[in-house]
Amino acid sequence: MRKSLVRRIACALTVGGVLLAGGAVVAPAGPALAPVQCEAAVMKTVTMGGKVLPITAIVDQGVASAVQGADGIWTCPTIKEALNKIKHMNLESATILIQPGTYREKLYIKQPNLTLAGITSPEYTTIVWDDAEGTPVRPEDAGSGKKLYGLSGSPTVKIHEDAVNFQAVNITFSNDFVPEDHPTMKNRQALAMKNSSDGSSFWNCRFLGRQDTLYTDDGRQYYHGCYLEGDVDFIFGAATAVFDDCDIVSVDRGSDPQGFVTAPSTPANKPGYLFQHCRLQAAFDQGQAYLGRPWHPSSAKSPVSSAVVFRECEIGGHIASEGWHDMPNKDGVSEPKQNRMFEYHNTGDGAVKNGDRRQLTDAQAANATMEKYFSGWVPEEVAVK
Repeated sequence: MRKSLVRRIACALTVGGVLLAGGAVVAPAGPALAPVQCEAAVMKTVTMGGKVLPITAIVDQGVASAVQGADGIWTCPTIKEALNKIKHMNLESATILIQPGTYREKLYIKQPNLTLAGITSPEYTTIVWDDAEGTPVRPEDAGSGKKLYGLSGSPTVKIHEDAVNFQAVNITFSNDFVPEDHPTMKNRQALAMKNSSDGSSFWNCRFLGRQDTLYTDDGRQYYHGCYLEGDVDFIFGAATAVFDDCDIVSVDRGSDPQGFVTAPSTPANKPGYLFQHCRLQAAFDQGQAYLGRPWHPSSAKSPVSSAVVFRECEIGGHIASEGWHDMPNKDGVSEPKQNRMFEYHNTGDGAVKNGDRRQLTDAQAANATMEKYFSGWVPEEVAVK
């Protein structure tokens, strides 16, 4: 990699609300970032399972336009432009290194074997947009102001099923739509991400939103050391997903119940969600939330048996003693006990055991592991050094 670019992306900090990057002064696109301690190391390397990934593009808000160096590496001012450059290169795999900043962009990703890597902690590299299900389609998306985006059109980042083996590290994915500002809008679900990528993994990432923050649509998905927040059904969908050592935070929506952590729509022949060694916390003092409720979408193409296991998690006292909640669906009310919603060896003030909260036996727990859920796929750790 070019040393000048490496030096430019190795360090960023904010002073008085202005982002300084390698000497360039860039007006922040969002709220002022907190000070970042510059790293002494010059080199930044992205690895997967210890193997170094070659950098395809660098995203740097300090450049005016895209430029390709003699080494073939593109430097682009936006993530969208970097994706466009990669699209025309017909690569089997690609890695984009992203400099700290707030990127107000709406992204649609189809590139297989793509890695997005922030060079420091995820608090300083944010991809954010503010569409909701009921938002009128914008003119840039050929909207007339009458048609609405719908649930699948609202995500800040949408990862297509063709984008197999998508990976991200040190990135915040956010939807900052404020439902209270739109009281007359009928549908206010606002996704930070819709992920349909089989073999996708996320390392030290954050997912911020309110209702329906993360749509795990399909495939096998792995989330390690991540932070996820929202209120109603903020982790939902039909994917087989494992959340490992993650912080799961229910935010204040100003009413009781405060919300539902999960709303799986698992096909009856799939294992669903596994939360292991996670911490369930609350960003409110009053009210209660629930572990989840079974979502049976009318669009499902096969029988649904919503499945989620919270295993060896620390559950805060904000979780209602009943644990689970029913959910009205088109074909009637779906009950947790008619689906596959279980716990195993949890701790904390909210880890209550009663007749409403079914516990796995040790024999059943032997099948509630990442190895069993992923059927031979082993996620390889992605890191930036």
